[in-house]
Amino acid sequence: MHRVVVVVTLAATLCAACAACDKSARSTAAPAGSAVAASSSPAAAGSGTAAHAVANDAPPSAPTVTPAIVAPAPPAAVLAHPLFWAVEKDGKTTYFFGTMHMGIDATTQLPPIIWNKLDAAKTFAMEADLDDPNIASMIKPTKGSLHQALGDAYWKKLEDAMGATMAKAVDNLPPMVPAAVLSVKGLPPTQPMDKALSIRATDARKPIVFLEPAVRQLEILGKWMDIKALKMILDELPDAEQHAQAMLGAYAEGNDRKILAINDNEKTDALQHGYTAAEYDQEMTDLLYNRNASWITPLEKLHAAGGGFVAVGALHLLGRRSVLELLARKGYKVTRVVP
Repeated sequence: MHRVVVVVTLAATLCAACAACDKSARSTAAPAGSAVAASSSPAAAGSGTAAHAVANDAPPSAPTVTPAIVAPAPPAAVLAHPLFWAVEKDGKTTYFFGTMHMGIDATTQLPPIIWNKLDAAKTFAMEADLDDPNIASMIKPTKGSLHQALGDAYWKKLEDAMGATMAKAVDNLPPMVPAAVLSVKGLPPTQPMDKALSIRATDARKPIVFLEPAVRQLEILGKWMDIKALKMILDELPDAEQHAQAMLGAYAEGNDRKILAINDNEKTDALQHGYTAAEYDQEMTDLLYNRNASWITPLEKLHAAGGGFVAVGALHLLGRRSVLELLARKGYKVTRVVP
């Protein structure tokens, strides 16, 4: 449940949280001279997350090994059916693009129509400001120990999944931090799609609208990515990695029905891990539905001012109570755009 939903719907803050985790872990908890303390942060550089940094958890004295010569991987295909819609009303058009935060290289895989419509748009809108300095301030050391809260058995699972050094580094951080790292485990460490789009808009000096504060996203993460959720994620590995990859594959296909079906299957997983139906429904309300509804007013204002280009997590645009459905109810014509 938490793994795929959070990756898709709270991906913008997910990467920022992971970056804060990596930076905090190396500066406060990792011993001086350790591999974690010395390594660079892919997340901070915009090329990945702390999940990638975990793979570099090796002793500083590890011998240099000459890598085997392997054929380069073929370039990933350009998305033939992006999750892209035109929303029209009163002679104006606003374009909505559903993003997959991690796993898709925006610079090489997004089709020209996405970039062309972004370039032509008057205004760019996204979920939250990825550079909000308040993000890092919310990842504060806790009084309690994750090891103690998880128990020895689950702590061993965390060490196996993250590496002993990184697990030790996050022992006094909120459970949402290791949960966020594990949520992207197994996905290609690409630059965040949201970031690539916002850089393009910024370079073109477009006004940027943030639909909600980044701290609100972290508050939601903190509420639902708790010890119980972290245990669930640990229980699901490595099946959860395959699940996330299935979601990534459905996104790459542009198959909205498959994305919704994968998401719906997560309710069964949640119930099997001790969540009640009411708890699951409340989580979906917090993660998706309430946020969708809160975005309608700023989106209508953006549209009335001449339209624009909106990039938000794909699940916000699909299915019932989605942003597109809410706009359609208010008289907007919603049409999927085919390249």
